[in-house]
Amino acid sequence: MLPSKLTAAMYFCYVDESGDCGAFNPDTPKNTGSPYFILVGLIVHAEKWKFSLEVFKTFRKKLAAQSYLPYDVEFHCSEMIDPHKIKAYTQISVADRWKMIEAFAEKIGGNDAFTIIASVINKRESSIPPNEYLTASITKLYHAYDHFLKEKKQYGIVLFDRSNVGTIHSHVRKLLGTGAEGDAIPGIKVNHVIEDPIFRVSVDSMFIQAADVIAYTLKEKEFPQTSRKKYHADRIFTNKLKRICYCSGDVNEGIIMT
Repeated sequence: MLPSKLTAAMYFCYVDESGDCGAFNPDTPKNTGSPYFILVGLIVHAEKWKFSLEVFKTFRKKLAAQSYLPYDVEFHCSEMIDPHKIKAYTQISVADRWKMIEAFAEKIGGNDAFTIIASVINKRESSIPPNEYLTASITKLYHAYDHFLKEKKQYGIVLFDRSNVGTIHSHVRKLLGTGAEGDAIPGIKVNHVIEDPIFRVSVDSMFIQAADVIAYTLKEKEFPQTSRKKYHADRIFTNKLKRICYCSGDVNEGIIMT
């Protein structure tokens, strides 16, 4: 017989990125990767997961009721602003698309159950080799998440958007010391993040879609485009999300610059 009241002392961290993890050549900006790579984690406690899901579902149902975006269409920021695959976005004005992104960000930032961690690489300035952009970002994110969990005296797992699966899986196993040889990366201790990462298809996870909103608006803050300032795209993260960023000894305003 199951107990009448269940408790779950564990955190979930949903991870998504903005930009690509390839090399950037400023001499040929149109024929190279993005000048940035951003990795963000949206942290929520298991006991607040169901409540938070309902907040997202209510928001999406409201958008559908207002004839903005059907409930079953993925909320994907880069595709929304520059549509290529999802025709539903083209029926919405650009101004309204930014308003929807800002409204989603407000739902995230207004929920005290959430905490944000983020790693930002400015490829123009970073000394990190291009082939390590992804793994270095993962290491920073795991270190910050582990520090967060240590403070909370609890454990947590990580759920990634389903991309770069092989690289992520291999590197995380090295971080946790769960690889075939059982060796961990020297000098790095991750004690409170448990198990191999879980990979989710973004269209099936509103939490991954929320992480996408965080990554995209952080990108607009750190790497603003003049043409988008009229929509206040560069202010969304600061105005709606900054308040729930995690701060620790090596994190500047919840954002790790590498």
